Amino acid sequence: MALLALVFLILHLGAGLALPYKPGFLPYYYRWMEESGRDFEKRLNRAERSPTARAVRGGIVGVLMGILSGIIGYFVYYPAQHFHYGFILELIFLSCCVTFMTPMKVVKQIQKHLAKDDVKSAALVLQPYTPEPLAGEDIHTVIRKTIEFIAISLNQWLLAPIFWFVLTGPVGLALYVTYSALRQTMGLPDPRRKAFGKLVRFADMVLNLVPAMFSTFFLTISALFVTRSSPWRAALTVYQQSRGYFFYYQGWLITAVAGGLGITLGGPIRYSAEYSENHEWVGPPEGSARLIPQDLLRASLLQYVFFMCTILLVSVFIIVNT
Repeated sequence: MALLALVFLILHLGAGLALPYKPGFLPYYYRWMEESGRDFEKRLNRAERSPTARAVRGGIVGVLMGILSGIIGYFVYYPAQHFHYGFILELIFLSCCVTFMTPMKVVKQIQKHLAKDDVKSAALVLQPYTPEPLAGEDIHTVIRKTIEFIAISLNQWLLAPIFWFVLTGPVGLALYVTYSALRQTMGLPDPRRKAFGKLVRFADMVLNLVPAMFSTFFLTISALFVTRSSPWRAALTVYQQSRGYFFYYQGWLITAVAGGLGITLGGPIRYSAEYSENHEWVGPPEGSARLIPQDLLRASLLQYVFFMCTILLVSVFIIVNT
């Protein structure tokens, strides 16, 4: 599995560089699960029902979707073990679940719009990838949210799915992507979905525990290769300020980037026009939340270093198991 993951990452990088940017693109399996979760949430999560009834219904949906994803993963795994060219199906499935190039291209498009002082277009590019409404936000907010998107997406769409594929094959990969997508549509902590998404949130946080540790470590050491950044400051910020995030692993990732780059991230999170959560601002005391395009450029460099760290991790796994 590790060797196949390494081959996929190299092919993915090459194909991603050759293919044009596609607005709003998400990995196909992720999008399918996200749309399924959104549909179930609309049909079953009705306001007149009690929190207990909503939690039970959401839990049943979460379990059934987990079983379905396990079956899908097994049907990808079986041909690879019994047919000579079955590994091709695994490569195709990986391409439907993992993406490094999409976040990179999203960030590049945002940088292009900001270079023209077109904040509105930059916000529209980012909007499909965040639950927070960005309409009318200023340049500083758009840059902050883009940098937070970088931190979260590197774990969510690159390291974590690769980690579970290397460790458990297509079944683990399918389970991770399923609960990651369902968390985005039916597991957010706003009043409407807080009870309905309990099981999905729990599964997502369990599945992210170890991968997010690796991602936080990689984001921390990536600061060694970016100007005016410090891995020691990143580690200290994670230790001191990562508590308090509803999704604990997102707190690790965001504080690692904030501390490493010496900027301020976090603050209130708006899940809709009607509901927001007050999160602490995170970052070193000298950092500022009034971020500029040069800060986004430094953050974008973390993506390349992180990708190389992921390849190194997979390579070490191959060597250890040879």
